[in-house]
Amino acid sequence: MKPYPHSYTVTAEGSALGAVSVVSTGLPAMATAPPPEFDGPGGVWSPETLLIAAIADCFILTFRGVSRAPRYEWVALEVQVREMAAV
Repeated sequence: MKPYPHSYTVTAEGSALGAVSVVSTGLPAMATAPPPEFDGPGGVWSPETLLIAAIADCFILTFRGVSRAPRYEWVALEVQVREMAAV
């Protein structure tokens, strides 16, 4: 692991209409838009799905890291995260 502090930078670019492009150094650009629940087009990542995906991804990456120390061998792990918004 690299020494602390770790730093992550993301740039988002958008206009009055259409998708927002999210980029970070060394990574491909990703189109995002509001989800259909907010009258978005669907079919692209939204801030809401990105946030929930990050939780699932972090869980698996943490499990992977923790399982290395005791040399725990595992084959696969599937994590499903569901967020339900209420008014």
